[in-house]
Amino acid sequence: MNNYKYKKFNSIEEIKKYFRRKIKSLHPDKGGDKEEFLNFISWYYQTLQKFEDTSYKVHIVKNYPAKGNYIFSILEFTVEEIALGGKKKIKIPYKEELCKFCKGTGKSEKSKKKKCNFCKGKGIIELHKSFDKNQEFFKCPYCKGLGYLFTNECEFCGGKGRIRKEKEVFIEIPKGLKEGDILYIPDKLIGSICDLYYEVNILPHPYFLLRNGNLIYKCKIPFWEVILNKEIIIMTLEGKEKLPSKLFTKDPPIVLKERGPFLKNGKRGDLLIDFQIYVPGNIPQEAKRIISKAVEILQKIMEEKNGFNKEGRNFTYK
Repeated sequence: MNNYKYKKFNSIEEIKKYFRRKIKSLHPDKGGDKEEFLNFISWYYQTLQKFEDTSYKVHIVKNYPAKGNYIFSILEFTVEEIALGGKKKIKIPYKEELCKFCKGTGKSEKSKKKKCNFCKGKGIIELHKSFDKNQEFFKCPYCKGLGYLFTNECEFCGGKGRIRKEKEVFIEIPKGLKEGDILYIPDKLIGSICDLYYEVNILPHPYFLLRNGNLIYKCKIPFWEVILNKEIIIMTLEGKEKLPSKLFTKDPPIVLKERGPFLKNGKRGDLLIDFQIYVPGNIPQEAKRIISKAVEILQKIMEEKNGFNKEGRNFTYK
């Protein structure tokens, strides 16, 4: 039953995919054992933490400081990352090194040349000593002894002559993270050049929305699917799932308990299926005639079983 504890994974993404696939069958709403369900969730987080890449805990703060040695930036998350947590790979500023493309000059060697005005194109500077007639010669500090300068800045270092290197690290995504939260990572923790502050930005999702600790799934269901199919396919954090079509004959939303995002206390919010029954604006006449015949049959059944008064509502298409 616990064979998942012995599985080996090559990446964090593999762990997440396996979790999404496995959690569906273990959920109590699907007939799974509640204790096994909770044990699997615990195993999921333990596996992420023990993965080969070292991860760092980050803190949520209210504001970034007005002064100090730090970098403030935006960090983008997907809805799935916010909801499921785990680890996230980020790039952090590390150390500077000489730009190998311009060799520290800050100028593009592919651009046009102009004579160095400081050394008059000689590449050297003559220095006269006041107490004798001897001269000393020095390499021109502006053109580095070339006698000319390049006109355009180096496109790789932006004219600075040095490039800031980056390194990749993994951070642990805090549970219950929200849009606009500020993450704080001390420089000593990850070996950065300074403290790092990231404002959380959640990328738009085609059908998922996070709200008040719950996950909202917005969808349009064609009316014929509700009539003809026993089950309707919807999307969850664990992947595609089938729900009985009769649930879509009631008012939205459909609530799936504990299928939403992980919260700060370790529990999960709910998944709310906010659906609309879709009816095409322009229905061909041939389709209307077929629907009209089907309605007549349904209307007779309703009259026989429920005493439906056909004058109270007209189902006939013209």
